Amino acid sequence: MKINITNLYGMANTSTAQAAQNVTAQLAKDQGANELAIYRYNVASDSPEQLRVRIDGINASLQMGDIVIFQLPTWNGLEFERQYLNQLRLYQTRIVFFIQDVPPLMFSQNYADWMRPYVEFFNEADLLILPSENMAARLRAEGLTVDNIVYQHLWDHPTTYQPEMAAFRRELTFLGSQSRFPFTREWSYQTRLRLFAADAQADPDQNIDYVGFHPESVLLPMLDGGFGLCWSIDTPEQPERQYSHLNASYKLSTYLAAGLPVVANADIAAAELIKDRHLGLLAESLAEADQLVQNCTAEDYQRMAQNAKDYGYLLRNGYMFKRMLVEVVEKLLVK
Repeated sequence: MKINITNLYGMANTSTAQAAQNVTAQLAKDQGANELAIYRYNVASDSPEQLRVRIDGINASLQMGDIVIFQLPTWNGLEFERQYLNQLRLYQTRIVFFIQDVPPLMFSQNYADWMRPYVEFFNEADLLILPSENMAARLRAEGLTVDNIVYQHLWDHPTTYQPEMAAFRRELTFLGSQSRFPFTREWSYQTRLRLFAADAQADPDQNIDYVGFHPESVLLPMLDGGFGLCWSIDTPEQPERQYSHLNASYKLSTYLAAGLPVVANADIAAAELIKDRHLGLLAESLAEADQLVQNCTAEDYQRMAQNAKDYGYLLRNGYMFKRMLVEVVEKLLVK
């Protein structure tokens, strides 16, 4: 018996979804797991026979009775994922769904048609890895029946970079596009915003420092002071803030890996962790966030920065996944 993990390829180099799966798969391989590579493609171009053959190729290294950690979604659609699960079952595998995103909860227009089919699919797993207890509660309200659950809480952010103590500056750093996070287009606060985005339209009237997009090797050393902003607002197409209450934030882990304390929505999924570990500040509105930063003392900041740096050690060294992997194997094998 061996442990296998699926891994996503074929998306843009800037894709957070692909980066998260690639990082997780590498952490699993570091612990001896076997990779099952899934490429994102136009599934409709395959006949049923071609799809079966394609999946057989992905699963060529599987053995009877293996454990498979199936990272979801594959972004190839639910029909592909159903077919892939069906062929995994031929090997009498124990199936772990590592649910990293739930598309019908991300996009309002897909909710009515897709929520029930997704939950029915999730119910076929032997064990689920979910981002938070909030997500579990929401999925149970939608009909989830699986009780065997391990919680993720935070993404790992493996890196050899060792941050210095973050510098006290009354500024906020945000990683994200203006199209997805439109509040960055209307920044009228005293606290300066450092905006890391490829699509930003510079406006000299905004209190914004436009930093552009930077690869990982360059990015982390640039996150050397102030607060990392984890903020979402709902739009008609994407209920971003509602979703942040359920899901693990990749940018939160990026900030903590760099040793930055954070400012976050008060109802973010990791709110209790941020509060209990004194990793930053929670706010109900951007106006409140602005005031919290302006009122923060150097002494309070240094305490939060030290806590962020220390907690970030866990993320920089992959301890979130290591913990999950031990818990997953124990729940599957120890009765």
